[in-house]
Amino acid sequence: MGIGNIANTGMKASMSNMEVISNNIANVNTVGFKKSSANFADLYPVGNASSILPGLGVTLNNISQDFSRGDVSPDGIQSHLSINNGNSFFIMKDPISGAVTYTRAGEFEVDNSGYFLSGTSRLQGFQSVNGTIIAPATGDLQIPTNTSPAVSTANVTETINLDAGGATIVKPFVDTDPTTYNFRTNVQVFDSLGTPATLSLFYIKTGQDTWTVNAEVGGVPVGSSAITFSTSGQITSPTTPVALAWSPTTGATAPQNISLNLAAITQYGGGSKTILPTSQDGYTAGVPGSYVIDQNGVVTLQYTNNQNVQVGQVALAQFQSNQGLQYAGNMSWQATTASGAPIINQNNSINAITSGALEMSNVDLTDEMVSLIDAQHTFQANAQVEQTYNEIMQTVIKL
Repeated sequence: MGIGNIANTGMKASMSNMEVISNNIANVNTVGFKKSSANFADLYPVGNASSILPGLGVTLNNISQDFSRGDVSPDGIQSHLSINNGNSFFIMKDPISGAVTYTRAGEFEVDNSGYFLSGTSRLQGFQSVNGTIIAPATGDLQIPTNTSPAVSTANVTETINLDAGGATIVKPFVDTDPTTYNFRTNVQVFDSLGTPATLSLFYIKTGQDTWTVNAEVGGVPVGSSAITFSTSGQITSPTTPVALAWSPTTGATAPQNISLNLAAITQYGGGSKTILPTSQDGYTAGVPGSYVIDQNGVVTLQYTNNQNVQVGQVALAQFQSNQGLQYAGNMSWQATTASGAPIINQNNSINAITSGALEMSNVDLTDEMVSLIDAQHTFQANAQVEQTYNEIMQTVIKL
């Protein structure tokens, strides 16, 4: 083949090496970029195994990528995600072609339909049904844009103490006369249209260890019950929730049945008082507000009615061999037989996600500059061999 041709392969190899290094340097600030290395193999003539033959030079064998994790840069943008380990990938799917790619670049934007996008591809996740994450099936991860419907109040729970030393009241009950009851609590309840109303509960001591509770909504009676306590201050009746029937005048469902749970009330001395705020399970309609993504990739949407709903979970893929992945451009890869099929399960996402931060390039600029100088020296050395060869050939021609 000749010295000149050998040197020529060396110069070509050095040029390829410099191209790879230059590409690394150019992408030092590219989100999710993975640096590459040029790998070379010698060229050797095919001949008798016992023959002593000179080599024919060098060739570019392959270009491998380093999938180690890059530095993480916080930016506070909720839709920007980074992966906390070095062997997982976000799953992206083009909604038109159906092509699936895998990436470490989590610079996602949420469009007006609620999809997490990188370019035109959508981030994939485990879906949610009625607020429960369903796996292993995956689909487009989406923030719902629909209104959260109102839910009527069905259960009310009181946690109070009624004063054992309170005066017994014999006067007829009148809700506007505080002398006709011992203690009062109020709680906001909702009808089926989400319209709020105030449920008032009036507690009247009728004898030793006996009380009556009268319930009203907007001054209209909706139910009542006798209450008895043991000598140790624990409630003995009613043993089941008190049934209240409210008829809203807003056009909502009527009557609306409400269960009043009194199991947590007590009768001790020291005055009547609220131990815990009265709770109820209804709420008005709400529109989507902000969302959060936790360390497990679970996306929780916060509605304006203070309801929090899990709407999905970021799915991550792992491979038996990352080096077997085929580069698809734009910091993404495709699975091949060499990489193996993607392994996708919820365990991959556990403690694996950081929201509001991006994984940057794993290129070390100092290392790349040193490698570039080495590649330049190698090129110059091969060029010197080529020049020497040409000078020798000129001498031979003159002989």
